[in-house]
Amino acid sequence: MKKLLFTLLLSVATITSAMAQEWLTSLTLAKKLALSKNKMLLVIWEDSANYSYPIILEDTDGTKVVTELFESDAVKTLVWKYFVPVIINESMYQQLFDKIDGKRNMSYINRFNDDNVKVMDPNGNILDLRTADEFMTQDLTAIIKKYALDTSFLEAELNSYFENKNYATTFRLANKYLDFAIYAEDFVKEEIIMLSGIYMLEAENLLQNSDYATKEALLQKHELLKIKEALILGKDNKARRMLKKYTKEDIDKINVALFAFLNYATYRSLDNIEEALPWKAQVLQSDLNKVKFIVNK
Repeated sequence: MKKLLFTLLLSVATITSAMAQEWLTSLTLAKKLALSKNKMLLVIWEDSANYSYPIILEDTDGTKVVTELFESDAVKTLVWKYFVPVIINESMYQQLFDKIDGKRNMSYINRFNDDNVKVMDPNGNILDLRTADEFMTQDLTAIIKKYALDTSFLEAELNSYFENKNYATTFRLANKYLDFAIYAEDFVKEEIIMLSGIYMLEAENLLQNSDYATKEALLQKHELLKIKEALILGKDNKARRMLKKYTKEDIDKINVALFAFLNYATYRSLDNIEEALPWKAQVLQSDLNKVKFIVNK
């Protein structure tokens, strides 16, 4: 998958607004549409949408202009080009909060509660977790450049999770988000990994309450994937230290290929080819392709 890159400077003047579409008001419909269009959601609470909501846009010459998010047909068209936008009814607050209460950290809760526009994945999990100053005008161009992600790479896993939430579908989506982070731009890798962590924690809870015969081996896989996170973020020495707690004898047979991948990738990242080569034969071809992106990050 090509690295996601948004180099086009956005201009209201160049956006065709003849077919401007209003923001959706059904979160359920918006999620389904986001899945079908391979887009992220752009979300705002209803009370915030009832008043003037100025945003910043960058013109083709780099000039920043302030305009209204909901009044301009040109802006509506722009938003629909990159996201599936939805206004969430205030009556849904408690229902949505109950789903995350006790399952998210305080920064996530604060972001969930604030009145600013936020980006969510098609399952309603927040991607842009950095707290926005409610007294500052949000830069829509910057949001588009950073978070208008094409989720076609995740399509199968997103749909499987949406249709049937269980350990297998949740874990596969969490792991696929990690792979997605490998190919993503550096400026959004950390947030994609945080999003993966939401699903990984959900998968771990489902696993703990399951009667899988391979539960211990799967829990080990979860631990090994934390090393993969460090690798993707460029924390090569940390990943190497984390791997030192394991020997080959410790690794369950279902995790051998993953363990080999982690050793090969960490040594390659540290430019230790001599130590890396003995692991290469055990690495899956699909994982060898990922190593190229990790090493050249």
